[in-house]
Amino acid sequence: MDPLDELDAQVARLQVVAGELRSARGKPVLDGNQVELIEDGPTLLAAYEEMQRSCREQIRALDRGPYSAPPASQQELELERLRDGLVYRAIYGFEVFESEEVMAVLPELRAAGEASRVLPQMPMKMVLGDDNMALVALTKRAPAECHLLIRSTGLLDGLIATFEMLWGLAVPMPELEASGDVAALRAPDRDILMLLAGGATDDMISRRLRISPRTTQRRVRALMDALGAQTRFQAGLQAARRRWI
Repeated sequence: MDPLDELDAQVARLQVVAGELRSARGKPVLDGNQVELIEDGPTLLAAYEEMQRSCREQIRALDRGPYSAPPASQQELELERLRDGLVYRAIYGFEVFESEEVMAVLPELRAAGEASRVLPQMPMKMVLGDDNMALVALTKRAPAECHLLIRSTGLLDGLIATFEMLWGLAVPMPELEASGDVAALRAPDRDILMLLAGGATDDMISRRLRISPRTTQRRVRALMDALGAQTRFQAGLQAARRRWI
């Protein structure tokens, strides 16, 4: 099964569990209370902080829009844990390039050691703490409509495997300037890749998408670097193979 389809199926199963938890308030749904329903921001924030502080090896995250700037305490906590040697791996949806708030903090996080990759479509938000815990958002609205805190090994195994498959499909985040130069990355990237695959020149892309020639060149270069492509045609081909277009 396609990893994105598998992830959708896992979310559907977790939504069923969330419904059971709502119906059985105060009663265990799974042995050992391995799944907890979180429906308010402060509890979610506390759970995420606890996860980061308790992890010994790595944090793995799927992040999608709508984005908001992480609280200063969360940014500082990630930087602190990165200095401690904790590994952070994050996969972002393409819409991250449209968020000035997130793009303003990513350069510092990446400089500190966060490994970041991108996919054109990210169906959900999820954070994995080592192989022991997961926070999974069950709605596409942000930031704290409904989350599950999962400690069940059985449920976690599928989420971990899916993350690793998506990590293999994603490509490294283009290099970001420390100044937070978002303009070079806030592009209709899928449209650019489709035009590249069709053999369009920079001038054709610029006129078709109504963006400046200089911005077009910078965006094309960033996408080629992200895809590891030596030529424009290779960039379009790689994007198609990875289902970016």
